[in-house]
Amino acid sequence: MTNTQKSNVLVLVLAILLAVFLQVMFVFADQMDTPNRAAAKFAKAYYALDPSMGALLCNEAKENEETDIVDELLSKASEEARVRGFDKGYMRSKLVHLETYTHYTDKDSATVRITGARKRMIHPVFTWVAQIFLLGESYPLDQTFKVVREQDRWKVCETELALPAV
Repeated sequence: MTNTQKSNVLVLVLAILLAVFLQVMFVFADQMDTPNRAAAKFAKAYYALDPSMGALLCNEAKENEETDIVDELLSKASEEARVRGFDKGYMRSKLVHLETYTHYTDKDSATVRITGARKRMIHPVFTWVAQIFLLGESYPLDQTFKVVREQDRWKVCETELALPAV
């Protein structure tokens, strides 16, 4: 091998190593917990009426109520759907085109505004078919959440969860 071939191989190897290093760094940076991610994750679970939203609530929101606010919300959704003559799945929504705007009030609390749209998610297959064939109505979404840091994790601190309008 000549010197120019060796230098070309060296440059290629260094470029590949740099790319791998940057990819690993981006993966770790993507895993960081931020207020906007916590609020978006909570909003998705909230509108999907997923019981896992309780894990995303701060301790203050869980302790202030005599009853579990997540169970109360899910009960209200089931009752509202039953009154309308549907199953609880009728009340679920999927969030699309989310954008978050974060305003830090201090290092351990923030206000996150979420905008986007939501679509009815009666059944996951229905949602998938509706997206492919551009069926179903989109409803605008504009909601603000208080977010606080507890034990190095960002959590939504809403003490009242109203039933999402359908």
